[in-house]
Amino acid sequence: MHERTTDAAETAVPSPEHQGRSYTPGESGQDRAMTSAEAGRLTGRPAASREPFGRAERVQLTVLAGMFVLVAAVLSAGAIAFTNLSGQILDLRAEMREEIGGLRADIGGLRAEMHQEIGELSDRVARLSDRVTRVETLIETHVVPASSARDPAGP
Repeated sequence: MHERTTDAAETAVPSPEHQGRSYTPGESGQDRAMTSAEAGRLTGRPAASREPFGRAERVQLTVLAGMFVLVAAVLSAGAIAFTNLSGQILDLRAEMREEIGGLRADIGGLRAEMHQEIGELSDRVARLSDRVTRVETLIETHVVPASSARDPAGP
C-alpha cells in the first residue's frame, strides 16, 4: 500500500558548490530557537503571542487579584477590630466587676452603719418610753386626786 515511487538516489539533495559559504549572514543567529511569529509565517497561521493571556484576560486577572487583596485587607482589619473590641470588652467587664465589688462593700458598710443607728435609736426610744412611764406614774400619784385616778388593775 505504501510503495515508493521514486528511488532514493534520485531524491537526494545535491550539496552546495561552495561548502564554506552559508546562505544566511554569519551573525544571523542560526542556532537560536524559532519565535512563534516566525513559526506562524512558515505555517501560514497567525503568530501566537509569547504571553499566555491577552490584554482582556490580564485586566480581568488584575481586577480579581485586586479584589482578593481588598477582601483579605478587609478581613484582616475586621479580625484586628474584633480582637481589639474583645479586649476592650474584657477590660470593661473586669472594671465593672471591681466596681460592683466596691459597691457591695459600700452597701455592706452602710447596712451595718444603719443597723447600728437603728439599734441606738431603739435604745433611745426605750429610755424615752421609760421616762414617759415614770412621768405618768408621778402625775397619777401626786397630781391627780385619788378619786379620779385610774385603777392600775384595769376598769
